[in-house]
Amino acid sequence: MAKRITVRGRRRNHLPLRLNLMFFVVFLLFAILIFRLGVVQIVNGEKISREVQKTEMIASKYEVPRGKIYDRDGRLLVDTISKYSIVYRRSQNTKVDERIETASRLAAIIHLPKDDWKVTERDLKDYWIATNAEESKRRFDTVMKEKYPTLEDRKKLSIAEENQIMLDTITEKDIDYDDKTMEIVAIKHNMEVGYALDPQLVKLGATAKEMAIIDENLEDLKGVSVEPFYERSYPYEGTLRNIFGKYSKIPAEQQAEYKAKGYSLNDRVGTSFLEQQYEDLLRGKPAYDVYETFNGEPVGEPNREEGESGKDLVLTVDAEYNKQVDQILQQAIKMGRGMGSGYLKEGYAVVMNPQTGEVLAMSGQKLDTATNKFSDVAINNVLTSLQIGSTIKGATVAMGLEEGVIRQNEVINDAPITIGGTKKASYVNMGPITDLTALERSSNVYMFNIAMRMANYPSNGIAGASVDAAAAIMQNYYSQFGLGVTTGIDLPYEAKGVQGTPDRVTLLMDRVIGQYDAFTPLQVAQYISTLANGGYRVQPHFLKEVLASNSIEEDTKQVEYSFETNYLNRIEVSQDNIDHVREGLHRVVKGERGTSKVIALTGIDAAAKTGTAQVSVYGEDGIALRDSSGQPVRSLNSNLVGWAPYDNPEIAWAVFLPYMEQETVNSKIGHDLVKAYFNVKDIPWQTKPN
Repeated sequence: MAKRITVRGRRRNHLPLRLNLMFFVVFLLFAILIFRLGVVQIVNGEKISREVQKTEMIASKYEVPRGKIYDRDGRLLVDTISKYSIVYRRSQNTKVDERIETASRLAAIIHLPKDDWKVTERDLKDYWIATNAEESKRRFDTVMKEKYPTLEDRKKLSIAEENQIMLDTITEKDIDYDDKTMEIVAIKHNMEVGYALDPQLVKLGATAKEMAIIDENLEDLKGVSVEPFYERSYPYEGTLRNIFGKYSKIPAEQQAEYKAKGYSLNDRVGTSFLEQQYEDLLRGKPAYDVYETFNGEPVGEPNREEGESGKDLVLTVDAEYNKQVDQILQQAIKMGRGMGSGYLKEGYAVVMNPQTGEVLAMSGQKLDTATNKFSDVAINNVLTSLQIGSTIKGATVAMGLEEGVIRQNEVINDAPITIGGTKKASYVNMGPITDLTALERSSNVYMFNIAMRMANYPSNGIAGASVDAAAAIMQNYYSQFGLGVTTGIDLPYEAKGVQGTPDRVTLLMDRVIGQYDAFTPLQVAQYISTLANGGYRVQPHFLKEVLASNSIEEDTKQVEYSFETNYLNRIEVSQDNIDHVREGLHRVVKGERGTSKVIALTGIDAAAKTGTAQVSVYGEDGIALRDSSGQPVRSLNSNLVGWAPYDNPEIAWAVFLPYMEQETVNSKIGHDLVKAYFNVKDIPWQTKPN
């Protein structure tokens, strides 16, 4: 039997090493965990705590008085008045049923006039859903089962599509509410216009009784308060009314723009003309109550951030003079209609300082023939383009002289011209005349010769004229005077006028007598100012000064900005030629056969130019009128430009009377404008022979 041999040696035990390694790993994990807990608790603890509590700061806005607007002599034109009004501020967590409850309680206290009900169909349906929740859900479920039977179908619907389905289940009969309910819906609508904690205007101008009852029941009217709300008033009523523009809620198409500037959706802003142009100055800085909120609800007392009232504006206009210009136009319109101008219903006038560009008066008067009352349409001086007739002849002669197609005092025979079978002439054959006489007596033929010579059109009428080149040169000159380009007036928008593209010599001939293009009264006022001041096109403007709020009085006046005269360009006409043209316009008033001699009766040395343009008559619908034979009804635009005094002008003016058949009335308006401005005590033109 074999013998077992045993080898003796040390047996290794690996268990302690593994246990030690395991304990080390566990220790390391615990160390990391403790470190991370420390970071969370010590470093980020406060931030996480705020997030858990959902605490944030929210500002509630309060209106401040909007800046006032004064005329150049400190007369108040646009005021800001305070009306205590009913305001609602909802918190972020206010539920629909809570708003309905508040609206119902308010409806029992206040009277919201029907004219102020701004209720949409969506408002009516939302109210029905909120007050008929179970029935609304039943209808919704019924429709969903019929149209979208499977869960897969329903998952494809967006939230907006589901909401529309719910709205579509509501019938017209469901929302045929009585007046009591409609008032509740209207109040609810006003409560929900803007963001949380922003003031929502429920009713402008609460009665004393309404304010007292609300004050007694504030605990039951959560979010409701009585606060001052500011409105515009106009001490001079219609004068310049539509130049000031509107102050109202932000238009829907501009909400994104104003939101980017920090406005709330229910803020009111200047939406047109001067109110819009100077919104940043007039608005001021709103006041805020800054709340700390917990879960969307304000807690504690707010911190007040005081606001600043808007800046006050001083305009260049003289309110009393503007009012007189309004009356002068009204009298002229009535006179013209009485003399047979049946289509005459409106008139326009711009008076400005040709040295500085200050607009001294801007008037537009429109007669309602049904009521025999006038309305202010002064803004049409900026927005409406009209044919200006012979008032353009000053620029035409300046152009002809500078281009060398005529010479100063050159004699041209004023006799009819026939081109292509068309006879073109002045209102009377004047015979041999100079350029100065042509301006004094308003010759068309002299201007026709300037146009033909610029186009290299031979006297025998043979074709081959350079019409395009002549048209471009004409447009360049007229633009230098401000005709056909924007004037730069400090308003958000203005018309550029209407300029055609003459393609034959006869149209060039129409252009140089103001029978082709159309311009705004303001452009024409800028043009005549350029001649009046010796050749500088000056920017017209309404703003004179910006003042700190309520500092109009001399002893407290704080001027923060003054508008400085801005010369836009110097016309490319020699001073000698400018002075020559000025003398021609001087003769219109002072000459023996001048067409505006009536202005000389004021005793003020002046220059002027009359103008008539043959035009088609358009109805209120913008469609040209036709007579019984189907032909267009024709009439005249009767216009006048000028300045005074002649040597050192203080005023320059442009007057337009669309469809005025009596050509002398425009000059009589010029007489009255000068008389009123310089406060002349002369014998009225009505008592003197023409």
